[in-house]
Amino acid sequence: MRKISGKEDLSLFRALRVDLTTQDVSEDTIEKETIAQFLGGRGLGAKILYDELAPGTNPLGPENKLLFLTSPLLGTEAPSCVKYCVVTKSPLSGTILMSLAGGFFGSELRSTGYDVLIIEGRSERSVYLLLDKGEVRIGNAEYLWGMPTDETQHYLKERLGEGIRVACIGPAAEKLVRFASIISDKRAVGRGGAGAVMASKNLKAIIARGKKEVGVADPKEFHKIVTAIRKKYRESEKIKLFGKYCTPRVLDLVNQRGIYPTRNYQSGVFEGATRIDAEVHQRFVVRKLTCYKCPVVCSNLAVVRQGPYRGAVTEGPEYQTLWSFGGQCGNDCLEAIIAADEFCDKFGMDTISAGNSIGFAMECYQRGIITREDTGGLDLRFGNHQAMIQMLRNIAIREGLGDVLAQGVRKAAQIIGKDAGRYAMHVKGLEMAGYDPRGAKGMGISFATSPRGGCHERGLVTRETFGSLPPIDRFSLEGKGKVVREVQDEMTVLDSLGICVFPFHNGGMDILDVAELFSSATGMKCDSDQIMKAGERIWNVERMFNLREGFGRKDDALPRRLLEEPMPEGPSRGNVVELDQLLTDYYTQRGWDKEGKVTPEKLEELGLKDLLSVLSK
Repeated sequence: MRKISGKEDLSLFRALRVDLTTQDVSEDTIEKETIAQFLGGRGLGAKILYDELAPGTNPLGPENKLLFLTSPLLGTEAPSCVKYCVVTKSPLSGTILMSLAGGFFGSELRSTGYDVLIIEGRSERSVYLLLDKGEVRIGNAEYLWGMPTDETQHYLKERLGEGIRVACIGPAAEKLVRFASIISDKRAVGRGGAGAVMASKNLKAIIARGKKEVGVADPKEFHKIVTAIRKKYRESEKIKLFGKYCTPRVLDLVNQRGIYPTRNYQSGVFEGATRIDAEVHQRFVVRKLTCYKCPVVCSNLAVVRQGPYRGAVTEGPEYQTLWSFGGQCGNDCLEAIIAADEFCDKFGMDTISAGNSIGFAMECYQRGIITREDTGGLDLRFGNHQAMIQMLRNIAIREGLGDVLAQGVRKAAQIIGKDAGRYAMHVKGLEMAGYDPRGAKGMGISFATSPRGGCHERGLVTRETFGSLPPIDRFSLEGKGKVVREVQDEMTVLDSLGICVFPFHNGGMDILDVAELFSSATGMKCDSDQIMKAGERIWNVERMFNLREGFGRKDDALPRRLLEEPMPEGPSRGNVVELDQLLTDYYTQRGWDKEGKVTPEKLEELGLKDLLSVLSK
């Protein structure tokens, strides 16, 4: 058990470095100049990983690093500043990976006196890491190995007492499913396989119990800004609507635009959408839940009370899960989606990649590329939710075809062969999410250029997907590079400060509010232009990480279906993604060269001259 010292200077960040191979624990201080440039969370993680990880590192080897990061706003009274970030190298894509989760773990972690955890090496046996009121312990977790995430958290709370928060992995991660997640409460650090990285280090759980009140540099000014933001929330009709329905409310909007990917992106319109939408979902909701000090209370606890999935309970499902186990698999049974969501939480799997992978297998089955012999006797046709649930279990335990799908659709297509690759809907190995860019051209850029692969969250163009204001022609190519760049940089800021995007977009909060919160929290003056410049700086560091790993324009690609097969029906009928033209415009807006490489001039502009040596290699 190691004692840690109290945190004094609010302009400094404290990092705990844990080497699981040697069991050594040490402390680092992150200077205020680094926080000014990279903010915290995602941005700070990108900087640390870029500086410390050698190119070509095996994501599942002991040399990879697993970073847990908070921000200067996490654990304060600022509303909706609730997300901690995990940064590592992805075992699914080989890119830099940043994945976030809300709830309460991040605020509890920060109250232990540490802002950042840097996990290195690999333990010889299964262990947990405990940060408990100023003390650090690495403990034996062999008795926890094999437990689902809910049982793991429950057992640790019984053993260690109340007041702890746990981030842990489940059996899917232990089997090194490449899209395994990390679960805290029922919130998932979902995408890209951070759970598999954690399992590769034999780290079952991180446990936090803090005692320190998180302070800010200027409490009076900070409280004034928080009060003004909360007033905006109270006066916003949009956020009241969002608070009731949460993300399921966008399902109908997306389907009405003809960009709700259906049966593995064969269509953009799902005829069963009204049987799994927000209104139907509300019939299963029994309780409202929220994150740390967030007034929105948007999360829904859903329970199935009858039928074959009776007893299934989940916090959600959110829109992306309603898509991945809904339209993607041709399934309109909401009870099955709730059961699938619960299973993914317990076993620790990303619902987007899991559902996308099953939808891919269903199309392979539809086209005769695989047969019942390959599926272990399952009739894996679209809409067969019983087969969907069974295949989900097979993925988690890596049995039969499930063992193949557990490696992600890119690798699965290579193993299956027979032109299966044409139906693998991914970018850089990360399965795509629930928007079809044939009817939202800016989203084509976002998917293609996201630093972690086929991700919607790093640059969601809501003006296209949901019809947010100001209006935009979602089919037009003109000006989309600029639109996407601005959205990506803004999202990078929010991620780096742990700000949930949903209240930000629905509650009237703006980037000036964010800059003022950061300034009063840290004592470092920052205006909206400077904080957006930080977002751009972080995005370019992530790009430089991927360039160093060998990624480039050739990898800023989309599946052939989206480029060559016009949307067959609905409001987006006849459209494909004109990606080459879109990328050229985007690279110009980014100040990159025609191959998507960051230029020396851009690095100079962003104060990143120390990265120049990479460009000559």
